[in-house]
Amino acid sequence: MSRITYRKPRLPSHYYVLLEPPDSKGEEVLRFVSERRKIKIKGHSFREFQQYVIPLLDGRHTLEEIEAKVADVFRPEDLEAGLQILAEQDLLEESTDATPEKPGRIEIEPQSNFFHEVCADPHSAQERLERATVTVMGLSGAGASVALALAAARVGTVNCVDALPVGSADPYLCAVFSPADIGRPRVDVLAQRMEAGSPTHFVAHARPLETDADVAEAVRGSDFIACCLDPGQSSLIYKLNRVCLEQNLRWCACSVSGLEVIVGPTVVPGQTACYMCYRMRAVACAEDPEADFAFQRMLDRRKQDDSGRRENLNFAVGLAADLLGLEVLKQVSGAMPSPTVGRIVVLDLVELSMKKHVVLRKPWCPACFPKEHD
Repeated sequence: MSRITYRKPRLPSHYYVLLEPPDSKGEEVLRFVSERRKIKIKGHSFREFQQYVIPLLDGRHTLEEIEAKVADVFRPEDLEAGLQILAEQDLLEESTDATPEKPGRIEIEPQSNFFHEVCADPHSAQERLERATVTVMGLSGAGASVALALAAARVGTVNCVDALPVGSADPYLCAVFSPADIGRPRVDVLAQRMEAGSPTHFVAHARPLETDADVAEAVRGSDFIACCLDPGQSSLIYKLNRVCLEQNLRWCACSVSGLEVIVGPTVVPGQTACYMCYRMRAVACAEDPEADFAFQRMLDRRKQDDSGRRENLNFAVGLAADLLGLEVLKQVSGAMPSPTVGRIVVLDLVELSMKKHVVLRKPWCPACFPKEHD
């Protein structure tokens, strides 16, 4: 079986296998159907192939074992030809080490099946997640949900940064918190949830971040940063922006702005617009730029989490968390391109319409080009 390179071939579990009776020429049809693909294969002896071979493509049997088990039905060369057809249609993958004794991969089988459909090497995509360290800045609103979703996706280390206690509105905005948690540190509550059987390593930073150096220490070693800070903490967001530019760290933000959910831009230092570029352009495009600039300066001085007082819906916060988590997964796994690189994605909560806006770099941005303003 020289052309088949799989050690333990596996038919992904999201495919249904249907057999159709022979046509007038005596050819049988084997159909493989998933939510995304419908594949039709015609040939002979597919009834026996479905009955005897397909059940063995569960990732637990080597090729030699499969050959031995069906030796009285298929010659080795015929079995190889059938498996080769499946391989050419991307219907086979190499098994992981998932067993009943090691259920980690079985628990995330839906995610593994998704990766199988969207990237050439799904196992490498998952392994990149498991080796990664992702920092979540701010646990109000979307932050705690993003952290839990990343843990469910098996990100290796989730580093959560928040110095504030659970507020009165947090249980409404995020189901991670309950009324009984009000007054407790957010990182402590999340730690209890994260450590309840999750293989993800949880790191908590509960110290206030006053300087760029404090932020740099909190995010050190990150592969990606998800910023869920409230706009009232814009001073801290700008510190994060400067630190990420200095340390060449990719990051993305989300916010719920009135009737809109905004995700992005994903900042790739030296390649895309930074967060300061984005905010400068947003102010310039406002109906009254001077008034908006004065408001942004007020927020910069305010340095408070205002998530409990601004107009908001828990549904919107959930959408923001899911969309940001998805962008983090794309960036860290490398499985799919990210539409928020150098762009913002705006979801209208009333119309359920979505728009993308390109964010261009500002040639005079003090964060991107600090040396030009010394």
